[in-house]
Amino acid sequence: MKFRITRAAAVAASILSISVGAASAADFKIRFSVGPGPDQPAAIAAQQFADAVAARSEGAVEVSVYPSEQLGGEPEVMQGIRIGGIQMAFMSPGAVGNLMPDYGILNGPFLWKDWDTARKVLDGPFGQSLNEELRESSGIRVLDTQWYWGWRQMTAEKPIRSVEDMQGMKMRSPNIPVFVGMFEALGANPTAINFQEIYSALQQGVADGEENPIPAIWSQRFYEVNPFISMTNHILQTNLIIVNDAFFMSLPEEYRTIIEEEIRKAGVANTEMQMQAEADLVAKIREEGGTIVEDVDRESFRKATEAVYSDLADTWSEGLYDRVQDAIAAVTDN
Repeated sequence: MKFRITRAAAVAASILSISVGAASAADFKIRFSVGPGPDQPAAIAAQQFADAVAARSEGAVEVSVYPSEQLGGEPEVMQGIRIGGIQMAFMSPGAVGNLMPDYGILNGPFLWKDWDTARKVLDGPFGQSLNEELRESSGIRVLDTQWYWGWRQMTAEKPIRSVEDMQGMKMRSPNIPVFVGMFEALGANPTAINFQEIYSALQQGVADGEENPIPAIWSQRFYEVNPFISMTNHILQTNLIIVNDAFFMSLPEEYRTIIEEEIRKAGVANTEMQMQAEADLVAKIREEGGTIVEDVDRESFRKATEAVYSDLADTWSEGLYDRVQDAIAAVTDN
């Protein structure tokens, strides 16, 4: 994607953006940035949220959904949220971690055993304390932590079955410390590339490979230029819904309640759609000529990436890794 939006592109975005309610009737307007494309679960769920808010507020609250990074990549959108030009966004924990580093651990390799564990920790005291600290320190409120993004897999022009297969590879990486550290621990060379530019970077040889959940690999057609999809399951990611806190608190209480309730419902819808897509799209990738590599030595990846947590410990609050492990143990035992 491009960091600057031209006037023509801005006009096009306003025409193509999904909006709810008549602008003249709305008392409050929300620009909602969503990275995935309009046909993807996150954007579909965001539109469901927009429709529900419009209906329940009787048109007083208008939500305009901007998919496909129309308002910018995650760094630009985070800045937009902070200054209030963008009111709401779908955001990865790692991107929030660039503002408050402790969030980065939520994208840690092999941190989560399964979605149920991650969901309970993020909804429990550990996640709530992170969210409150973010709100107090930056003016950004987390409305929901339950927008499932999925298990991330490696793609390349060759199978990746073990750590040895990654030595010296140029791997596309978000410009997020935990991802950069993971690739370095695996012996690869992380290359920062924005999401909407991954396909062309792979096509032109700027990067040898990338990693994303299966639905993203399918929707962006990465399998066309990286025909081997190796099922490493190295990160289980959920995304967050964030909002400018000052704007949110300026809304009447009844509208805040509507937004909080409907964003949770939309998160459930996103999760169901994304999980179903994970299950269905592997077969479609195979039909399109992609090769699914399942005989992956995940234990070699797990061991190699253990050092990420100690390497980044100085950038996090003291004892963060132990606290998240305690939180995992608490929900696992219950």
